[in-house]
Amino acid sequence: MRSLVFSRLFPRKISPSRIFPNTVTLGLGGNIKNPIKSFEHFYRWLGNNKNFIIISSSPIYINPPFGYLNQEDFCNATITISTNFSVVELFGLIFYLERRFGRAKKREFKNSPRTLDIDIIFFNDLILKHPYLKIPHPKWTQRESVLIPLFLQYLIPKGRK
Repeated sequence: MRSLVFSRLFPRKISPSRIFPNTVTLGLGGNIKNPIKSFEHFYRWLGNNKNFIIISSSPIYINPPFGYLNQEDFCNATITISTNFSVVELFGLIFYLERRFGRAKKREFKNSPRTLDIDIIFFNDLILKHPYLKIPHPKWTQRESVLIPLFLQYLIPKGRK
């Protein structure tokens, strides 16, 4: 079943008075241990960190799993931030934050259930192809779980909650 959740924090668009040099769009996903609550905690964590400015976010999109189908539906969202972190610093921080929010260091198997998955969809207009990191995210154009939240993030009028 596909649906949207408008939580207390999502969607939100901000006109920041200052912007850092890097603009990043992140994809969030999760389907165990209350992912909406994890998204809200992550959103608050970003909002309270002086190295990030939240620019906008999508509503939370609930959709069926793909790949491995014998699991709960996924919650997905996109969030655009401004940061002074480099792509390498951000990648390291994301790896740390996923663990902090309860994700195992190594997946049991491809497309397995998870508490919080954070993907860098875009980092400025950077094109990067490393074995461990590809930007833009290589399959973002093929994933409804990214396309629909991203579309809604920019469709919803500024200031609407």
